Amino acid sequence: MKNKPFLLILLLLLATSSFAQNKDAIAFAKVINSTNAKEHLTILASDEWRGREAGTVDGQRAAQYIADYYQKIGIKGANNGGYMQEVTAMRIPLSESLQVQKMSFKPVLDFFNIPGSVSLSGFHLEADSILFAGYGIIKEGFESYNDFQNQSVTGKVVMLLGSGSRDETFSFQDKIKYLSFHKAKAVLMVEPVVDNKSDGLLQHLTNSQMLLEGSTELSTVEKMTQSMPLIYIGQRVADVLLKSANTNLVAIRKKLTENNKPYPFVFKTDFSASASRALETVHPANVLGFIPGSDPILKDEVILLSAHYDHLGINHYSVGDSINNGADDNGSGTTGLLLMADAFMQAVKAGKGPKRSILFMATTGEEKGLLGSSWYINHAVISLNKIITNLNVDMIGRTDTLSHSDNNYIYIIGADKLSSDLDRIVKETNATYTKLELDERYNVRNDPFQLYYRSDHYNFAKQGIPVTFYFSGFHSDYHKPSDELSKIDFDLLCKRTQLIFYTAWELANAKTKPTVDKKME
Repeated sequence: MKNKPFLLILLLLLATSSFAQNKDAIAFAKVINSTNAKEHLTILASDEWRGREAGTVDGQRAAQYIADYYQKIGIKGANNGGYMQEVTAMRIPLSESLQVQKMSFKPVLDFFNIPGSVSLSGFHLEADSILFAGYGIIKEGFESYNDFQNQSVTGKVVMLLGSGSRDETFSFQDKIKYLSFHKAKAVLMVEPVVDNKSDGLLQHLTNSQMLLEGSTELSTVEKMTQSMPLIYIGQRVADVLLKSANTNLVAIRKKLTENNKPYPFVFKTDFSASASRALETVHPANVLGFIPGSDPILKDEVILLSAHYDHLGINHYSVGDSINNGADDNGSGTTGLLLMADAFMQAVKAGKGPKRSILFMATTGEEKGLLGSSWYINHAVISLNKIITNLNVDMIGRTDTLSHSDNNYIYIIGADKLSSDLDRIVKETNATYTKLELDERYNVRNDPFQLYYRSDHYNFAKQGIPVTFYFSGFHSDYHKPSDELSKIDFDLLCKRTQLIFYTAWELANAKTKPTVDKKME
């Protein structure tokens, strides 16, 4: 009876953590500190590296920095002794122009085409007249309404106002289907968003699409035929066009609102527009470092530690600061990867290297659509069947605005998707060493951001490899030039990196690998 309290306490301790702290791991983790982190990130997120966009000289500089650091600390290259795994991709830039009365307007600023709507051959059109057709609404029945009243659209450039009070009865898709079916030559859509673009739209319009050589997506682009052009125009273009009709956008909107009647008309002008896309071969690179395991049997099993080093490059149409430094996204994760590489190499040099092998993968093209990890899946340097788990790091240097007990948290995503063992090890490691709050609010099927599918780990999960994604959350500087070094919490970055290092340490030295006991959803 007297031993019951002691046994209860012992059971509670065992339930909290099934293994003790490893003194060697703690000693080697000391290299993961703010001083070393700041040294790396100051370089990676500098203005001189212009946002590290994949397929650019600046992206190549970042790749070379990582490779040079691997070499400096003694990590071997994983690609036949080399560090670079060259990716073959096609950059697909969009070229577009628009003129009214011989006046040229600026792409993106004054007008834009959605890049994915333009084929490689594209279009070139000229018109000496344009049909204005209000909001492009057609409503049949008792209260019929037709903005195209008594006007044929066939072979004409049609100008529409983008949205109005009747859109619920005739949607945007309905308008485009009607005009395409009746063979309109092109549509000029007057949209306020042209003059008030979100950061996300600006990035989409200015960053060229990139697709992998041999991919089905590239094949689709190559086979694409040009459909009816849909050009979004702002107020400046609209007013120059309507000047030929002795009116302007404000007057037109006012008349349609006050009269509540269709007001189609044709006006004379001198209009031309063109757009096309091209294919440019680029060779960004994954940067691969490798530490062979010390155990003669377990060394054939590999822990993959990954972080993408690319970011968004330059916002060419931004006012003020135009460099997307990507200090948090994902300079912080890349820094964490380099610090973990250093910590493991310290262990190797002390004769206490990991029993299993470790592959350090700094991926390229994540911001372009997980391209680097996709390429690796189809061109694996180390066989996928040897990789027993992937710990992926993407944005670990900041805090978000969501509710937490304090700032000592990290989001974990995917740990339980394929392996109960991995989920247990991730959580027990944290309980043993770092005691961060492991927040799993994004680790649900109805996550509105669908983060499980949005970073490089997902490509490995699709191959049945257990993964964990470490992430510190969104902030107001996400994908903006304001994602700067000065806003990084280096102590938090290092504490989170230490958690991932300890987890990798436990995985690399465990008697058994995590069992895959769940099916991919």
